Amino acid sequence: MSRGRSLLRGTAAAAAVQFVPSVVALGQWTPLRALPGGWCTWRGPDAPRVALTFDDGPDPRTTPRVLDRLDGLGFVATFFVLGSRVRAHPELVDEIAGRGHEIAVHGDHHDHHLARSPRWVFHDLDAALDALAACGHRPRWYRPPYGQATAATVLAPRRRGLGLALWSAWGREWTATDAGTVAGRVTSQLRPGAIVLLHDSDEFSPPGSTGRVLGALEPIRAHLERLALAPVTLSELVPAA
Repeated sequence: MSRGRSLLRGTAAAAAVQFVPSVVALGQWTPLRALPGGWCTWRGPDAPRVALTFDDGPDPRTTPRVLDRLDGLGFVATFFVLGSRVRAHPELVDEIAGRGHEIAVHGDHHDHHLARSPRWVFHDLDAALDALAACGHRPRWYRPPYGQATAATVLAPRRRGLGLALWSAWGREWTATDAGTVAGRVTSQLRPGAIVLLHDSDEFSPPGSTGRVLGALEPIRAHLERLALAPVTLSELVPAA
């Protein structure tokens, strides 16, 4: 019986180590900019700049349209790409970088880390990094799917020399009915140093989500101009990953 209780306590402790760090995702709803030591970042320094970031690509159906719109607005951004999609569309990764944007990594598969083992999280990140290395790209930043951060999620990028970046403003375009709603959600959260989450693919969202992002970018630009905030890449916003 004593051995059983010890095993139960050990299992509970292991679960705590794995899942308790998931609360770091709450930083996107607090004034917190980053964890001490740079373990996780939600905002950059208090300077007149913001970072627009796009997750889930590259997607041949939508990423080129996002790139064209960013070009038209004079924006630079950071694209958190999936390794599985990099292998399928390496030319799009080169196009993103060739247009002056930053490449970051979003893992290999778009799976919930809370449902995966630490070993899986490490292997998933390594597979994505291998896919990008095959294209000649070495990212500086990592963002887990859904913003879920377990202990392994925090440790894996640290051990690979990457910064872990979440966000402080987002459009939640998958729940919006129009571009104005997406723009309103983003602009209400824009502050100096903001990291903005949007998506350049509908692969994991309802059809039309990226279309609403495209429609939101012009009003977002107008708001940035009113606040005198300049869009930069994530590494320009937060130089030390």
